[in-house]
Amino acid sequence: MRENSFAVKLRVRIALLLLLLTGLAVGAYFTFRSTEPEFEGKRLSEWLRELEALPDVASSNWNEASRAVRQIGTNAIPALLKMLEVTDSKWKLQTVDWLQETMSVDLTETLANVHNRRALLGFRLLGHSAAPAVPRLEALVAKSNPQIASQALAALGEMGGSEILPALLKALTNGGPVVRAQAATALGSLRSRAGAAVPALVQATHEGDVGLRASAARALGEIGLDPDAVVPRLTESLADTNSFVRSSAALGLSAFGTRAEAALPAIQALPRANDEFASRFIPRAIVRVQCEVRDGGIVRGPKSVKHIAFVFTGHEYAEGGETILNELSKHQGRGSFFLTGVFLANTNHAPLVNRILNEGHYLGPHSDQHLLYCAWEDRRTLVTEDEFVADLHANVAKIPNRGEERRFNRYFLPAFEHYNREIFDWSRKQRFTLINFTPGTRSNADYTGEADKNFASSQSIFASIVKKEADDPHGLNGFILLLHIGSGPGRADKFHTHFGELLDTLAGKGYEFVRVDQLVGPRPFAPRNENSVTK
Repeated sequence: MRENSFAVKLRVRIALLLLLLTGLAVGAYFTFRSTEPEFEGKRLSEWLRELEALPDVASSNWNEASRAVRQIGTNAIPALLKMLEVTDSKWKLQTVDWLQETMSVDLTETLANVHNRRALLGFRLLGHSAAPAVPRLEALVAKSNPQIASQALAALGEMGGSEILPALLKALTNGGPVVRAQAATALGSLRSRAGAAVPALVQATHEGDVGLRASAARALGEIGLDPDAVVPRLTESLADTNSFVRSSAALGLSAFGTRAEAALPAIQALPRANDEFASRFIPRAIVRVQCEVRDGGIVRGPKSVKHIAFVFTGHEYAEGGETILNELSKHQGRGSFFLTGVFLANTNHAPLVNRILNEGHYLGPHSDQHLLYCAWEDRRTLVTEDEFVADLHANVAKIPNRGEERRFNRYFLPAFEHYNREIFDWSRKQRFTLINFTPGTRSNADYTGEADKNFASSQSIFASIVKKEADDPHGLNGFILLLHIGSGPGRADKFHTHFGELLDTLAGKGYEFVRVDQLVGPRPFAPRNENSVTK
């Protein structure tokens, strides 16, 4: 009888399991897929699933999948809203866990957090084009439970646009703890467009909730405005009783560069043991508060060490490439090369690009088509955000991927070495750190031709570098010294023929030549072997 009873119970359990599986599958189908838009035979959710598995924008698959979501466009909004609003009951979560542990049946794809996460990715890709969703998202913030309200705020932040600022400010000041913290995070994602939120965020760093204090501190760094008000408050937060808040304050301060350098001793004293967040971001903050920043972009590294980062840009010409690499090799130095998509697509340059990678230099994007992002006369932006993102991603997709971890090591030098705060914000949104050359020398004029009004001879360029080294109280410590990998037929006086002499001169004064990521990020590098340096 016991065996029969056990068999009956087993059959009942199997039947219930099959019924549950069928119910979950049918529910998921009718919830999302019956009206889900498609592109090239794939549903929106399939494209989003692919994107989630391909976090590196350097891959061609990422570009294909993100293009597909953008092609679906506003037709994706109803499905994304459904994905965003779905929640799981306690019994469902318990059942999915039980099935995983007992039957090895994986139903995580049916869970709300998966759909929520992919919905946010979809809103990020649609950006401003998802504006028709704003009224519904604002309604969710105002009337939904904290979990859905938090998701709606995150979606607004991913979309961006100053028109959502009032809704985020209202949530920051009137919502519950979870909603307020998410509102602060969403405001930070707007970056400089959320300048009006700075006073409220400064006040939020005084609040009792840990999550809100930490989110507000990080948001103030993302916005990066009003250092006179923000830096003193974030410096006070370095003494917060909560380690997450302290680390978030350090991270926020790092965005202000040397404007926050007075906080360096306090940041250096922060404990990091057994704290993954602190151990990752505090060393970065220690470096970044010693960097000079203009419109968000880093233009000089720490002045406390005799390190120089030579950066070389290239679009069409590369006649100086071999000489530059040879001279860097002689001095056991490393350089940073920022090359356009046009340069990288030119097969004649492939051997040089391979050598750059093989010898351990940094290789980053410089605009795919060498676009002028903002006007010279008034610095107004000349491209849309979508155009900028497409151009940057197209450039990145052409950079050979040697397996280097890119997530925390992505630097971008804009075309024409010209940008504004909006271009910086867009770069930051794409998780790139924008850098530019350190002003004070004529090095970046090595592309000028003899017929140009602004022509600078190699002799005058060399002299300007030597003079700056002598006149600056810190010499060339932390300098980002920009040269071009080629100047083309319009210039006969090639500066690369003097590059070895320049390295000899600077090495003789004790400088080491490092990659830009080694200069402005906490990345280890091998010190120069003095016995092997060519003097």
